[in-house]
Amino acid sequence: MKKTRQSTIKLNDGVEIPYLGLGTWQARGKECVQAVQFALNHGYSMIDTAQGYHNERQVGEGWKASGHNREDIFITTKIDNSNQGYKSTQRSLEKSLKDLQTEYADLTLIHWPDIRDFSRSVETWQALIDLKEKGLTRSIGVSNFTIHLLNDLLSEINVMPSVNQVEFHTFLYQKELLEYCREKNIQIEAYSPIARAKFFDNETIQSVAGKHEKTPAQVMLAWCVNHDLVVIPKSTNQGRIQENADIFFELDDEDMQALDQVGPETRLVNGAWAPPTW
Repeated sequence: MKKTRQSTIKLNDGVEIPYLGLGTWQARGKECVQAVQFALNHGYSMIDTAQGYHNERQVGEGWKASGHNREDIFITTKIDNSNQGYKSTQRSLEKSLKDLQTEYADLTLIHWPDIRDFSRSVETWQALIDLKEKGLTRSIGVSNFTIHLLNDLLSEINVMPSVNQVEFHTFLYQKELLEYCREKNIQIEAYSPIARAKFFDNETIQSVAGKHEKTPAQVMLAWCVNHDLVVIPKSTNQGRIQENADIFFELDDEDMQALDQVGPETRLVNGAWAPPTW
């Protein structure tokens, strides 16, 4: 079945998540409010934020200003590393919901695994399970978890995350992680899906874009969607927000094979907080 902007995919807990969402990393103030409002009024139904983005209040203002009913919007937030641990996770989500002007989140993620004290991430995971049971979040998952860390988490608490949000794009085709998550029925959600526009001049990307009369960004996003990934491209520019939604076109087998093999493999998001081996 051909995917559209309204298409969703069912998570392992039965919750339906849209294929397309608006990322809000680095979006601030009035610009964030306007971007959220604009996106929701131009074909988007999902907004992705995080406690660490320091913009949950603006996201709340934006979705309210859009005029849409809450049940028609999918809102994701993430527990910041500073808030990990059982009780602090619960307190911090309650604050997030207040800032977001909502009684529940649709998806709540552990933003980063605590690699220095993984027991805190285990406690956070238990807190999210309990928060879901209380109805404060419809679905729960993780972000930036490797196969090794997913196995470590599941060895402690055998409740499967519904989502693993990770950096994923044509220049970071994490095939082994994708196959593992598919086997476990964990949905991969791709952040930085256009690799921060660093590779738009790649010959293969340009060739496929010309063939379909699309932009390089649209090709990279379509590649993700054709792999059944959820994508959350970030922008506050209205033209690019609209461009990033026009991605539901079919790439043929030749296109996909070519895009699967572009390089060099490049990870753009890293830091002292990241897993030592990705």
